[in-house]
Amino acid sequence: MRLGKRKKYYQKMENNSQIVYHYTDLNALISILGKNCITLRATNCLYLNDSNEIIEGIESIKRVENTNISDSAFRSYYLTSFSQQPDCLSMWGMYAANGSGCAIGFDLDIISRSFDGFIRCTYGKEDIDNELRNFLNLLRNGVCTFFPANGGPATFKKNSGKDLEGMITNQYIATCLGSKNENYRFEDEIRCFIGNHYNKNEVHFKVKNGMVIPFLNIEIPKDALKSIVIGPTNKSELTIQSITHMLLINEYDLHHINLRASKVPYRG
Repeated sequence: MRLGKRKKYYQKMENNSQIVYHYTDLNALISILGKNCITLRATNCLYLNDSNEIIEGIESIKRVENTNISDSAFRSYYLTSFSQQPDCLSMWGMYAANGSGCAIGFDLDIISRSFDGFIRCTYGKEDIDNELRNFLNLLRNGVCTFFPANGGPATFKKNSGKDLEGMITNQYIATCLGSKNENYRFEDEIRCFIGNHYNKNEVHFKVKNGMVIPFLNIEIPKDALKSIVIGPTNKSELTIQSITHMLLINEYDLHHINLRASKVPYRG
């Protein structure tokens, strides 16, 4: 099955001011928190840490809908990952230099405006299948509503099959981009994504694990920064002081940024 162009029915899946956290090392912190704007990397979804990325969702669609989709259909999608957990031991060890890095907290509502949308990840075959099956049942039974360009609200059951087909395609995309193996449940991940809405000249490349990996630089307004948590193996006051110094030089509003040390008892 080929996936058509994604319509923006679910560009904003939720609208809130939740803080989400990006775990990284201090070198990346410097690159992210620039003087003019925040710059986040969105990595091509075919080259993320989980070797089963996209596959988990594809297998769910096969089980629930008996529909085949190729992972190559997602070659143009780029993701930036965040966690809903501000101080997670496993996250410190995997993504933040074994606890000597930091977790940067951003306002989800602000950062999502620079992407096509965001998705809360679902973990494990049972939960992935149930979520997909339940949502598709709601669509086909006319329970879900939307606001078409020429008015609304309306149910898909009362509108053209094209509208329903578009929403089903969107759900397939969301399922593939947001489904993860059960072993990653601790990440409590939210993903911001971009697909097809960029110029190929904006694609950059890096080398990691013997692969050439495409990525995009996504510029975010500086007021999206709300928190920085210092890793548990780097709790010194001097580290917090140095980051504060950098934020002042780069003209961030410290009155709206919570800078603190991790409370996890971990020596690394």
